[in-house]
Amino acid sequence: MGEMTWWLRRPLLWVAFAVVSLWLGWQGWIGESAPYGDVSYVYRYWAGAAADGGPIVGISTQWVYPILALVPILAVNVFGGDTYAFAWIVLVTLANAAGFAFLLGRQKTAPARRIAAWWWLAFLMALGPIAVARLDSLVTPLAIAGLLYVFARPATAAVLLTIGTWIKVWPVALVASVFIAGRNRWRIALAAGITSVSIVLIAAVLGAGLNVFSFLGQQSSRGLQIESPWATPFLWMASAHVPGYNVFYNRELLTFEVSGAGDSISAGIASLLLVVVVGGLLAHAWLATRRGANPLKLLPALSLALVAALILFNKVGSPQYIGWLAAPIIAGVVLAPKQFLLPSLAGILTAILTQLFYPYMYQKVLTLEPAALMALSLRNVLECVIFIVAICLLATSKVKPWSK
Repeated sequence: MGEMTWWLRRPLLWVAFAVVSLWLGWQGWIGESAPYGDVSYVYRYWAGAAADGGPIVGISTQWVYPILALVPILAVNVFGGDTYAFAWIVLVTLANAAGFAFLLGRQKTAPARRIAAWWWLAFLMALGPIAVARLDSLVTPLAIAGLLYVFARPATAAVLLTIGTWIKVWPVALVASVFIAGRNRWRIALAAGITSVSIVLIAAVLGAGLNVFSFLGQQSSRGLQIESPWATPFLWMASAHVPGYNVFYNRELLTFEVSGAGDSISAGIASLLLVVVVGGLLAHAWLATRRGANPLKLLPALSLALVAALILFNKVGSPQYIGWLAAPIIAGVVLAPKQFLLPSLAGILTAILTQLFYPYMYQKVLTLEPAALMALSLRNVLECVIFIVAICLLATSKVKPWSK
């Protein structure tokens, strides 16, 4: 390898990482009531209740998250409740630093990995403080490492992605992707199975019982959250003062949802389509591997398609869900850079629009102001674009099989 281009050199990348991390932490700190609301109030409340001898979510009570999400929530509380939000920022920054170091790799790593590192920094800036203010933030480094490890260390990749799944459910899509696209499928399945069984057994020893699986049914009672693409028509009708359409606060789930004629039907259709689309994508990818698809192209395309589907056909659609796009796009930039130019650009634009309406225009979304609804609507259109592009990439992944 010749002399590395100046803007791809490691010291500059690490300086940029520090600047971005400080900026995101500062944004979250001064605007704590918006992006850090879950951290400062919900996570801190759960941790404080456990520390005071009260119920431990996921152990003594049912919970909306998988059981491993409890680990960072409780760990951060060690530093004291008054510094909970700050400690959370530090924890996420350290996790991102580990993921960033892995992405940069060795001293003479391929330029594509450093280009992907620049993209990740741009994406974090574009998405804003929500990128480091949720449990999802801790899963992204695991997802990045898991996808990039799969061809060299499939078992390690499966363990990382399975751990991520037991923090937030969405990486299960990546587990499916590496199982289909990767080699040594039995190692991947065995590693994922052993990891999951170990987590369940440890939870059982701690007294969780069947609560360890309670997260599987916690989303069923949700209506259409305002950020979901499926809520967009209802928001515009409410904005136009169509009788019966409005936005309300679900106090049980701590979310803003829409109501109006057809809302439950729309939510049901979204959930049904999610199952059908994900099943279709997995079936297509499986057949593609049988017909000689190139794994280096299949893996990122399938990962992006599945993650995009989880976002698009979702009745929740929280802003942090856009952060899920980082891992498959980074994998694509590293493994199939030419094919992932459009998804990488669309991902940045989607993140910018997400930050625009959350946190900065969120109150205007709640009051149904047209400019804020337009930003949210355009974001949702871009989610659809990313999904369509991923489908096209998946359809063209049959190029060359692995050479023997």
